[in-house]
Amino acid sequence: MLENLPSPVLAFLQFAFVFALSPLLIGIMRKVKARFQGRCGSPVIQPYIDIIKLLSKGSARSSITPFIFAIAPVAGFASIAIASLMLPILSPAPVLAANIIVFIYLFAIGRFLTALSGLDAGSAFGGMGSSREMLYSILIEPAMFAIVIIMATSGSLNIVPLAPDLASWQLLITSPVYWLIAAALLLAIMAETGRLPFDNPATHLELTMVHEAMILENSGPSLALVEWAHAAKIFLFFSFVAILLAPGSLQANPLWPLILFASTVILAVIVATIESISVKVRLFKVSELLIFATLLGLMAFLMRIFVVKSDGESWLQAIMALAMLLAAIYFLFSNTIRNRIQLYIVQSICLVAILLQVSLTHGAAGMNYLFIAAIAALKILIIPFVLYHSLSFGMKLMPLNFYLRFGEAREKFKLNLDADPIFMNAPMTTSRALIYASIIMVLAFAISSVLGGTTIILPLTVALILIGMLIIASKTHLILQLLGFLMMENGVVLLPYALHINLPFIGELVALFDVIILVRITLLLSFKMKETHGTLDTEKLVELVEKR
Repeated sequence: MLENLPSPVLAFLQFAFVFALSPLLIGIMRKVKARFQGRCGSPVIQPYIDIIKLLSKGSARSSITPFIFAIAPVAGFASIAIASLMLPILSPAPVLAANIIVFIYLFAIGRFLTALSGLDAGSAFGGMGSSREMLYSILIEPAMFAIVIIMATSGSLNIVPLAPDLASWQLLITSPVYWLIAAALLLAIMAETGRLPFDNPATHLELTMVHEAMILENSGPSLALVEWAHAAKIFLFFSFVAILLAPGSLQANPLWPLILFASTVILAVIVATIESISVKVRLFKVSELLIFATLLGLMAFLMRIFVVKSDGESWLQAIMALAMLLAAIYFLFSNTIRNRIQLYIVQSICLVAILLQVSLTHGAAGMNYLFIAAIAALKILIIPFVLYHSLSFGMKLMPLNFYLRFGEAREKFKLNLDADPIFMNAPMTTSRALIYASIIMVLAFAISSVLGGTTIILPLTVALILIGMLIIASKTHLILQLLGFLMMENGVVLLPYALHINLPFIGELVALFDVIILVRITLLLSFKMKETHGTLDTEKLVELVEKR
């Protein structure tokens, strides 16, 4: 076994393993993206050819660049080389024993020096790329440290798998915690390594560059070191994800290095696929995505430390409740009204699935199934249809006298569902609303502990209700407020089941009837406000009075 080798020999072999295979990973990602674009693409060994070619060339350096520009590629390469010895790649134990905080900040050293060299080069594009890179780093670190606190729940900050053996791993993957951690890690690492949708490594447009703008003035061997270190950085982060999420018992397997490399290749294909079907987001949207990644990590942490007693709860119900909460959070920075209506439909489907499973598990009466059928018809079909039809084609579903009264102006009410109302005047920005959502989730778990919650569904339901209220408070667009109320009402419907309370059937039907009336009244107000003021900003509601 390799772990029996002397430490210097093992360190050299691990260093060679990482830096020899990392360019191949870049070549595989480029090949996958080329295939998605209908091209043959360059061979997978092209990164090796590029590095060898750059090492054989001379360097061109501006006369105004100080010594930092010269040492930054070497120091960045050295920091990645040291980080490569902190992962259990060739043996179950790392060559250098260090915790995850040191591991993360070694990458931060290389990022800082690269940004500093971009500034020292005196190039306008280098300075722009460096400022953007530092902005990204401020947002990436909270997402990464959300992963750190999850690892701290095991009692150590060492880089170890979340599941030490296969049995615990099988239990872990059936919980939402595993998939929340995986999603948060994927978003944070794609931002850290400069992949789409955060940065485009293949761009030639200077105004959209981030990482490429910082190294625009590098050439020859210094550029080769930067590119090689960046490839190794991607390899190490993918290896970190594989080590964290795979069963710990695999590390004792003699084929562990090959298993780890195969895992990095799978992750590379996944990332390349995501890059091929996504576009680079605008700069101000990056903060929202990274705060969303931090929220996912925080949610995973709260669910991991929340004491769940065994009372017959199904993890399928927990996953469905989690999907409802994520739909409400994603609503905060979704792009269009159409997308937000679709999020409401997804949330309603999850609600119906939970209620149906609860009824099947507890042998509910026929009236319960009638209530579930009414919820499915109302929330999945009727309300979305009314919203789509009313907003796209005018108020043709309204009473005849209303339709005749406002018949001349009904065409003016038609809304473009693909319009983005997020830029309307609002009490708070989307990024601030997402931060408030994280505070709300912590509060929801605290409230659930006070209520004596015994299932994970209860804190998720409380968080869903509170975030629905946050949507109403953070949006001034009347239709968005209506959708926020409907999402909050989904949480209210789920709350009695989370608290194991049986409500009277007639009360549940009256509540559904009230929702129908609310939707209809809100659409009438929308039409009147659109006709009177030409806007759906709820601040105009105070001016909406009948003229005598």
